[in-house]
Amino acid sequence: MSTSTCPVCHSPVNPADDVCENCGAVLSTISLPPVRTVSPTAPSRSSTTAAPVSSNGTDVCPNCKEPIGPGDDICEHCGAVLSTIVIPPVKTVPPPPAPVTQAASQDECPRCHARRNPGKSFCGKCGFKYSMPTNNATTTLPSAELQAPIVQLAMDSVINDKYKIEKAIGTGGMGSVYLARDIILKRQVVIKTLVSNATPGMVEQSVKEREFLASIKHANIVSIYDFITIGKQGYIVMEYVHGKTLGDIMEEQGKPFEVEDAIRYILGILPAFSYLAKLGLVYCDFKPQNVMLEALKDGTQIVKLIDLGTVIKYAPHPDDVYGTHGFYAPEAVKNPSPETDLYSICRTLAYMVTMMDLSNPIFGMPSSEYYKAFRDHPALYRLLYKGTHPKFAQRFHSAEELSDQLNDVLRLIVGGTPGISVNSRLFVSSIMTTTGKPGLRAEVALDEKDKAISELRYGDQSLRSGNFNNALTLYRQALHVNPQSVDAHLRLVEVLIEMGEFSQALAEITKVQRMVPGNWKIAWYTGRLLEAQEKYTAASDQYRELMADLPGEIPPQLALARVSARQGEDNAAVELYSGIIKADPGNIDAILGITNSYLNLQRWDEAAQVLSGVSEAAAKFVDAQILLCELYIHHMTPLTAHNVESASQAVEILTGRTEDARYYLVRGDIYRAAWQLSRSGKLQSSATIAGVTDTRPRTLGAAAEESYAQYLRRTKRPDEREAIVRRKLEVAPWRLF
Repeated sequence: MSTSTCPVCHSPVNPADDVCENCGAVLSTISLPPVRTVSPTAPSRSSTTAAPVSSNGTDVCPNCKEPIGPGDDICEHCGAVLSTIVIPPVKTVPPPPAPVTQAASQDECPRCHARRNPGKSFCGKCGFKYSMPTNNATTTLPSAELQAPIVQLAMDSVINDKYKIEKAIGTGGMGSVYLARDIILKRQVVIKTLVSNATPGMVEQSVKEREFLASIKHANIVSIYDFITIGKQGYIVMEYVHGKTLGDIMEEQGKPFEVEDAIRYILGILPAFSYLAKLGLVYCDFKPQNVMLEALKDGTQIVKLIDLGTVIKYAPHPDDVYGTHGFYAPEAVKNPSPETDLYSICRTLAYMVTMMDLSNPIFGMPSSEYYKAFRDHPALYRLLYKGTHPKFAQRFHSAEELSDQLNDVLRLIVGGTPGISVNSRLFVSSIMTTTGKPGLRAEVALDEKDKAISELRYGDQSLRSGNFNNALTLYRQALHVNPQSVDAHLRLVEVLIEMGEFSQALAEITKVQRMVPGNWKIAWYTGRLLEAQEKYTAASDQYRELMADLPGEIPPQLALARVSARQGEDNAAVELYSGIIKADPGNIDAILGITNSYLNLQRWDEAAQVLSGVSEAAAKFVDAQILLCELYIHHMTPLTAHNVESASQAVEILTGRTEDARYYLVRGDIYRAAWQLSRSGKLQSSATIAGVTDTRPRTLGAAAEESYAQYLRRTKRPDEREAIVRRKLEVAPWRLF
C-alpha cells in the first residue's frame, strides 16, 4: 500500500498488510475512496426488488466469501469494508484459510497463521477478527472464543434498566435495528447499533461524537432519545415512527409515485434540510428508504427523516462519510455539504417518479426521452437537471431555493387556484411598460439587502409612471450610494430600453457581467434588450437559458411565448401560454397572448372559450371583453345572429365600467352588424340584442351612430377618424329616408 495509515480509521498499517489490523478495512485497493457506501436497495427499471450489491457484484464478501446481508457495509464474518465501487485488487488473493485448531498459538492468526501483532483486532493478512487484542499472554484460548460472533440483543431482554427488546426489525448498513419498549415512559422506541464489535475505547469515542444528534428537534426529523454503551457495543435510541418508508411503498406498489405525490413528499421533507443546514449538519445519505410516511392520529400524514446515523458536522474533508451509490453527488465522497444533500434530494425525486436505473447514469440525469414523467413534465426535468448539474455552481444552494422552484413546478403540473395570484420571490409580476415598445414585462424583484434600496424603490415608482428622466436620476443616485448595486445597473438597463438607448443599455449589462458573472438577472435583461431590438431568435435563446436556471418561474416562460408568437411560431406560443394559464388561471397577459395566437391560427372557438373565462375582478377584464367582442364580430365568419347576440351581451357587461374609446368603437360595430343582419332579414324579431329595446333597423342604426359619436369624441387616433365617420353615416337613421 502506498500510504502508511488506514484510510478509514487512520491507524498505522504495514506496507504488506491487506487488511487494517485495527478496524478491518480492506487495504488491497489503493484507490478505494474514503466513503462507506451502503448498497442501494432501490430497484432498477427492470426489477422492483434489488439484490444486495457487493464489491464483486455478488451477495458474498469479496474477502472471506461468506454471505452478506442487504445494505451491510462491513462483513459480519471478517470485518472487511464492503464497497459498491468495483476496483480490481492489486494484490493476489490470500490462499484458502487453514482450519482453526485448538492448539493455535495466540501469537499467530488461527486462520492463516500469519504473525499476530499485540493490541490488534484483525489479522493484517486475511482480515480474521480476534476475540480480543493480545497482550503477549501465553495462555491458549479455545477456538470458540477466537471467532466471537456479533452480539445480538435477546428478545424480552431489558437493557440499561429501561428498554425491553420486543423484536428485530431490520439490519442496515450501519447495524442491526430493534423495536423496543421504554418501560418507564411507556412508549415504543427504536434501538439501532451505533458501533458493532469495536474496542470499548472506540465505542465510547463514537458515542461522544454522535451525542450532538440529541439536540436535533424538528417535526420532520426522527427524535433521538438516548445513547447506550454495553461493553463493545454502542446503541442509539430513537423515536418509533408509525408508517412505511417511501422505498417500501414503491416496492409494494411496484411502480413509481405519481409525479404530484412525489413532489409533495419532497416538499414536505425540505424544511428538515433547511434546519440541518442552519445547524451546520450534513445528512449525507438521503434516499427513499430513509423517509418515513407517518400516519398521524387525526388522519393526516407527515414525512420524516428516520435515520440519523449518517449525519455529520459539516467540515472540509471529514474522516467518515456515508452515502448510497446512485444518490450521492460526485464531490460528496470527499467533501459532503448541505449542497450535496440537495443533489441527493433531486436524484431521489427523479427515482421516485421513474424508478430509473441508478447506475445509468450514476450521476446527473438521463435523457428525458427515456422516461414518461420527464417527457410529460419538462419543467420538472429542468429542475432535476439543474439540481444534479455537473457543475456545482449551477445547482441549487439552499433548501429554500429548491423549495420555491419545486412549488412553482408543482403548480405548473397540477394547476393553480383561480382567484389566487402566483407569488414569486424573484419577480414582481404584472408590471407593464408605459410605452409598450418592448412589450409586457415582469419586473425583477429588488435585493432587499441592497444599501441603496430606498433610492431603487423611488426609481421604480418613476419607471412605472413613465417618468424615465426622473427614474434615471434616482437609479444613478442609487449607484452613488452603492456602486456595486446590481439592481441599480440593471434598472438603468430597463429605462434605457424604454428610451430606445440600446447601446447604453448593453454597456450597463456588460458592467454587471464583470461584477457578478453568471447571475440569472443578466440573462433576463439581455433577453429584454434583444427583444426590444427585434432580435427574436437571440432573445429566445436567453429566455430558454433562464427557464433552465429558474425552472418553475412564469415570467421567463411568458417572455418566450411572446417572442415565439412574434416569430410566427403560434403553435409553440399556445403550448407555452397553456402551461402558464394552468399554473396561474388569472394571468391575463397569458390569456390575451394565447387568444392572439388562436386568432392567428383561426381557432375561433378556443379563443372565445379562453376569453369567456376571464374573471371580472381581473385587472385587464375590459381588454379581454373587448377582444371577445372583436372575435365575434370581425373574426368568426360567416357573421351569424348568434355571434352578434353573444357580442352584445359581452359588451353590455362593460357598461358603466369603462370610458375607454375602444369600448364605444366595438359597441358601435356590434350594433352596426346587427343593423346589417336586420336589413337583410337574417335577424329574427325574437333575437335579443343587449342595450336596445327592439331589433328594427332604425333602432339598431341609432344605437350604432350614438356609439360611434362617443368614440370620435374620445379617440386620439385621427388616422382612423375618416373610416369611423363613414360607418357612422352609413347607419344614421335619417339616411333611410
